[in-house]
Amino acid sequence: MKVLEEGKWKMAWSMEVVCSEKQCGAKLLVEESDVTAVDYSSPAKYSCECAVCGSVLNLPPAEIPLRVKAVADKGKLYRDYD
Repeated sequence: MKVLEEGKWKMAWSMEVVCSEKQCGAKLLVEESDVTAVDYSSPAKYSCECAVCGSVLNLPPAEIPLRVKAVADKGKLYRDYD
């Protein structure tokens, strides 16, 4: 199969977030490598850590591309239902 046009799959992704006012209020640019999957979450949840105060910031899953979620999910811990 030949790829005629790659589309958006390999485009770099980032989003702006603001750390909660209860924390530090910093405006941050979250990049792909900052996204982590929340362990044991179902449905899947994603977060990042504020670079200023270290608070955990929840990210809206609908705004994160599938390929970024796939990378984050590789490090996620899942419940063991034996």
